[in-house]
Amino acid sequence: MKNEKSQIESIWAVSVFVTALMAGAVVLPIGRAAGADAVVIRAIAAWPVSCDCDAMYMKYIQEVNKRGKGRVQIRFLGGPEVTPAFEQFQALRTGIADLTHTAPSYFAGETVEGSAMDLIDPVDLKKYLKALRETDALRIINRAYEEKSSTRYLGITVGGTGFRFLMTKPIKNLDDLRGTRIRVFGSQGAKAVQYFGASPQTIAANELYTALQRGVVDGAIRAPNDAWSFGERDIYKTMVNPPLQLSAGGLFIATRLWSKLPQDIQDLLSQTAIEFEPKVLDYYAQQDQKAIKNLQKNGMNIVNVGASEKKKLDDARNAYWDEILAKSPKYGAQLRKALEPHARSAN
Repeated sequence: MKNEKSQIESIWAVSVFVTALMAGAVVLPIGRAAGADAVVIRAIAAWPVSCDCDAMYMKYIQEVNKRGKGRVQIRFLGGPEVTPAFEQFQALRTGIADLTHTAPSYFAGETVEGSAMDLIDPVDLKKYLKALRETDALRIINRAYEEKSSTRYLGITVGGTGFRFLMTKPIKNLDDLRGTRIRVFGSQGAKAVQYFGASPQTIAANELYTALQRGVVDGAIRAPNDAWSFGERDIYKTMVNPPLQLSAGGLFIATRLWSKLPQDIQDLLSQTAIEFEPKVLDYYAQQDQKAIKNLQKNGMNIVNVGASEKKKLDDARNAYWDEILAKSPKYGAQLRKALEPHARSAN
């Protein structure tokens, strides 16, 4: 069975490599910059580069290359056209790429602990960062990523005011979600959707607009700026406010590379990511507000829910703790202790 799995992974890696090579995304030879001792890090992204969700990731790459001063160079290979979004951890493990910009929830099936970041209250972004950086949560989460996915989480590179219920039909309150089909992008979102009696459908971001047009789903857990950036500009009729969750995307690096990097390069990658996080959240918060105004101009109404329904959003988001505890006996209780005090709105 082990040999069969190894053969399958080898075939997968070769097929992805050939696709990337034909697309002109792979530069050979790989590992060192020509005529220098620079470490070359090959980067991919879960979303098309045309999406604004990649904007701060591109700035991160530029900043690392600038600060690296010839010691390290990040080369961007491409987005899901190089490796499909839900297969990018596999690409990091097999050496197709070294770094990706993606959503932790895409890989909850292999490292459920990463989804704990989605349970933090999304309303106050400063408190969100404090919960992530000033508790033991990220240290625990990275232990899990290293053990289960052979990756390491470096920091947030996309995230604004949070993911909301965006629906293609008018609704008056959260009870109206019952019986609808809603796009999700991970098991935590699926659990939240089921809490409201709706049916979750896992659909990649770049495939959502087609699914909405064809009526495959009635709405989505979606960030406003993502909706606008991906061209879903005239299809939503209702947005529920406040957000369900932040679901920030972030940087993941392969541990096979990370463990070999000199300490100064590890520090450069980590510190630049940490410094970028407030800028990332501020930029996308502004972009979300612009997108909301544009979507309203195109006919979308905002449903601002009251205190009792805000509690339901908290309850729906935090329903996933049971899943984390069941699937992570090693780390689940530690994460809950660290993050549960930060998991509910103060209002």
